[in-house]
Amino acid sequence: MFFRQGYRGPKMINNTALHTPKPDKDITQTKRKRHKRRAAIEPVIGHLKHDYRMSRNYLKGTVGDAINVILAAAAMNFKRMMNKWKVEFIFLGLKIASLL
Repeated sequence: MFFRQGYRGPKMINNTALHTPKPDKDITQTKRKRHKRRAAIEPVIGHLKHDYRMSRNYLKGTVGDAINVILAAAAMNFKRMMNKWKVEFIFLGLKIASLL
């Protein structure tokens, strides 16, 4: 089965090689690890854009861009910590209830 993948983009940008996944059976182990790492990062970027309002920046200039990224990352980390605390709080409540 043959799928068209469209234009794959440049292979080099400012002396930096871009590795894009290709349907290749003879891929090296290091390239496979790089592709797995990229595949793990892309959903995080998607959640930042969708859930933490990074799709549009309302702050002015490059300083505004930096502030927007820092606020989005802080919100994501704070939500992650709140979920961990929630689980620990529930576990602690169950443990106290079993003692009574």
